[in-house]
Amino acid sequence: MECFRSVILGHHLQKSKEMDTKMQQTTPTMALVAGFSLIAMALIAGFAYGYGFENIYVANDGPATARNLHESPALFRWVLFSFVMILILDVVVAWALYLFFKQVHESLSLLSAWLRLVYAALLGIALLNLVGILPEVTGPSQSASLTMTSFRAFLAMWSLGLIVFGGHLFLVGYLMLKSGFISKTLGILMLVASVCYFFANVAQLLLPNYEHYKATVDAVLSMPMALGELGLAGWLVWKGGSGS
Repeated sequence: MECFRSVILGHHLQKSKEMDTKMQQTTPTMALVAGFSLIAMALIAGFAYGYGFENIYVANDGPATARNLHESPALFRWVLFSFVMILILDVVVAWALYLFFKQVHESLSLLSAWLRLVYAALLGIALLNLVGILPEVTGPSQSASLTMTSFRAFLAMWSLGLIVFGGHLFLVGYLMLKSGFISKTLGILMLVASVCYFFANVAQLLLPNYEHYKATVDAVLSMPMALGELGLAGWLVWKGGSGS
């Protein structure tokens, strides 16, 4: 009987060692996947929204937006393609961060991943409004008011998704603080970023005439929102990928 128990115990210990080894191999890989994906996403977003979208869409000015659209059809297509790439990278990051933070708290890591996937789905729905503008780029013009409605619908749905995204970042920030191996400063920056995302986008959905002061709010909150994810991305590539 004792011999049988020893065999069973030895089997379990061997299996546990194999799982630990697999985790040690998987975690650095997922850190690199998540880190480089986050950096790539930031660069693509800088072009897609920071440059492309801002050079086409003019808030509260339908004729100017329609004119920009017709003068820069290639730019609009690249903006749309870039957002699709961001959506794909969001799915990759959700998967990679789940596997990386699974060692800290599996349930919260899973919930965090699902929130990012929900955000990606809402972004995909929002992008359908931009897809609806494509015929105008290649064919006869529709009215400027219809074009503006499509742009505003995209922004509204994306804003709704970013509220969910704020919840994802909050959980990631908590997992960073709980991990014990990631700088608490980075965890706090992520929590601050999550709060900024949440309140900025709740304001966009609920406050009247928000477009009039959106630029000011974005200018104030863009830095803390960017530092949260970029700080994590830098750590994942620099330290997480080496298993430190």
